[in-house]
Amino acid sequence: MSTRLTPTQHSKIPSGARVILLCGISGSGKTCVAHSLEAEGFRRIASDRLAWERYGGDFTSQPWERQQELFAAVRSDIDAEIARSLEAGERIVVDATNCKRARRDALRRLCRSFDVEPVLVFLPGTYDILSRRLSGRQGLGPDDIIITDSQLRGFLEGFEPPTPDENAIEIL
Repeated sequence: MSTRLTPTQHSKIPSGARVILLCGISGSGKTCVAHSLEAEGFRRIASDRLAWERYGGDFTSQPWERQQELFAAVRSDIDAEIARSLEAGERIVVDATNCKRARRDALRRLCRSFDVEPVLVFLPGTYDILSRRLSGRQGLGPDDIIITDSQLRGFLEGFEPPTPDENAIEIL
């Protein structure tokens, strides 16, 4: 996937957006979109980076259930970074799966408490596309976490895509 948004993709994102919440399964292109927005002055808040910093790279060798617990603990770090960034007047992009409606709703409430309406950007992906993208990962850093086929299938099974009332912008 390109590290830059195409003009068509970019035109879908409102120019005055202060908070962009990315939503998609691992391998869908969230980090590529986030880096593109970073180049435009957005501050990137990434769940994988926060987990890597908090627990070290070896957290990915933990059993999958433990990894899920560790990522759940990182949510408070994400929320705190969002709050600090909004207080500082920064534009931010949240690079996380945001795979559950309840989590997206919580993030919207947090942003709205600062009088900011977040923009939800959904990056869909089929098993074949996601599997191909993830196959090149080597575990060399927080943007390169290895996802097993079993994990990918679990992500796809448990993912709650945005519903029409969430007004998500879809980027392919």
